[in-house]
Amino acid sequence: MKASPEGPALGLDRGREAPPSSRALVPIATRDTDATPFATILDALIQRVPGAEAAALVDSQGETVDYAGRGEPFDLRVAAAHVQIILAGIDRFAALGEPRWVVIRGERKSVAASVLPDGYVLMLLLRPRAAFAISTRALKVCTRALAEEAGWTDLAKRDGVKQRSWFEVAVETDGRGRPSRVGGAKIAVEVLGAVMGLSVRERGFRVRTADGSELTLVREPRQRWYADEPV
Repeated sequence: MKASPEGPALGLDRGREAPPSSRALVPIATRDTDATPFATILDALIQRVPGAEAAALVDSQGETVDYAGRGEPFDLRVAAAHVQIILAGIDRFAALGEPRWVVIRGERKSVAASVLPDGYVLMLLLRPRAAFAISTRALKVCTRALAEEAGWTDLAKRDGVKQRSWFEVAVETDGRGRPSRVGGAKIAVEVLGAVMGLSVRERGFRVRTADGSELTLVREPRQRWYADEPV
């Protein structure tokens, strides 16, 4: 779906982009509200998703609970409210069923939105080509953190990201880039084999700890590691 050239510009910088290490950390404009714990969760998501520039949590009435990233706060709020309108329109259409996950690629920016419990929506604003390559593992980590902060108990039924659970994990590697220790306790692991079927920018391993338990570990771009079980 291509955005109209005459549509709103969302108040975003069209000049040279900042380096990846600073792009998600330095907002263009000063916040218009005090940050809540949700802002920290949203900022962590931006840093984990290549091409992400801003994120917002919006309630069922289209009001932004909090946001993070680059952009004018007012324009981000407007964009988040419009995402709710789009999802409501899809829901009224009925033929598609209840909307769960929506991605819209525009000429300048793209938007991805995931439905959450109690009518809340997680919105991501991204560079155009990043819209269809979003890490569902990063989204799972984010939605779980949002649920813990908000007190949602039905996330498994209401999370629009239909993906197995993943957990962020610290991993130490050997000289070949294979996991050697995991978690804050630096638990030693033995690599059992490689995980097949991942994207070209990902590497996965099946590992076993000294107590015999097994984990799947996946490394995504930016050296972000995920485990299929909490460590």
